[in-house]
Amino acid sequence: MKRVAIVTGAAKPDSIGAGVAKGLLDEGCDVVIADLYEQGFVPQYFCVRTDVSDPQSVESMIRKTAEQFSRIDILVNAVGGSWGITPQDLTAPPPRGFRGLTNCSLEDWRTILGANLDSAFYCCRAAAPYLKKQGGAIVNISSVAARKGIPPGAEGSSGPYAVAKAGVMAMTRQFALELGEFGVRVNCVAPGVVASGRFKKVISFSKQNQIPEGSMSQIPLGRVGTVEEIAALVVALCTDDTSYMTGTVIDVNGASYAA
Repeated sequence: MKRVAIVTGAAKPDSIGAGVAKGLLDEGCDVVIADLYEQGFVPQYFCVRTDVSDPQSVESMIRKTAEQFSRIDILVNAVGGSWGITPQDLTAPPPRGFRGLTNCSLEDWRTILGANLDSAFYCCRAAAPYLKKQGGAIVNISSVAARKGIPPGAEGSSGPYAVAKAGVMAMTRQFALELGEFGVRVNCVAPGVVASGRFKKVISFSKQNQIPEGSMSQIPLGRVGTVEEIAALVVALCTDDTSYMTGTVIDVNGASYAA
């Protein structure tokens, strides 16, 4: 029987989620894409318009998935970002300036935590009853920002993002403890700088506005990561090749930070 995998945020072009969805499809899974960006929906996936920051929308998506496939085996929480996750955010330029914990608005705080931390919590909790029936895997996407924070002045990112991604790491360990007895593995991948669609947008915006870019000298490998590199690791964590791994956080950042 085919395994059924849900990947949030996978409709966004050049995103980690899109890479993961393709990888799981290649592994023979039935893949469900949960996203607000309906323009990115394609026929090879079962696509459900979902606002992952809204628990009712998440529960509806999980219910539709169960009705369609009668099971859920894999959940990858790939949605997220240092600003909003709506279709409008996808097409708009990144916000100017750095929003730290001392100067972000309360709306910034709630939006960014909703997109990154609340969303993963809602999805994990809603999918858990189905995963517990036969075991399975959850992979959450965090960030190197959770390890070292984000320096003031960094364009296209924010302090609340670093906090939210740190919460994702802690939540991963807690879900692993609670779901282990049911054969559900829960792991986390923390990428460094990755050449995703959002990264490319920030770089393009910085060049247009003559904003200095971060130095590659801060990354010992001398380059940013690729979507494909991160996606391959996430897919591996969903397979039996990693059947004894749970509660782990794997850093993939070119040695820009060593835990």
